[in-house]
Amino acid sequence: MDTPKSTLIKNLYLYLVCFVALMMVVIATGDVIQIILKKYIFTKADQDYYSYPTSDCGAIMPKGAPPIPAMPEGVKSPTPEECKQRETEARKQSDDNRASQRQRDLVRDISFILVGVPLFVYHWSVVRRKE
Repeated sequence: MDTPKSTLIKNLYLYLVCFVALMMVVIATGDVIQIILKKYIFTKADQDYYSYPTSDCGAIMPKGAPPIPAMPEGVKSPTPEECKQRETEARKQSDDNRASQRQRDLVRDISFILVGVPLFVYHWSVVRRKE
């Protein structure tokens, strides 16, 4: 005993949920593929574009980068060994940050897939049953 208006609203709801669930799955799957490609095939695509020095170790500054403030009086400049150690630590921290972000992205994408697939399958089966 559905009126034409309620049937239209139900159909709109079912198709809208199917569309949203399908988009969740498509976008998340594309993102997972992108992460895999960057990690294993196109490894240079996952590196930082720019790396600015984080200390006053005499690095050449890129054009337009803000200047590093001068050392205060009484503070000695770091030695080349200390500079190399700082650079190594900064690279390791950058790599760790990149790996952490990649894992967060994968968790989000897998969650979208695990929610989107059953949501789509259920609502699409309801649509097909109605037809």
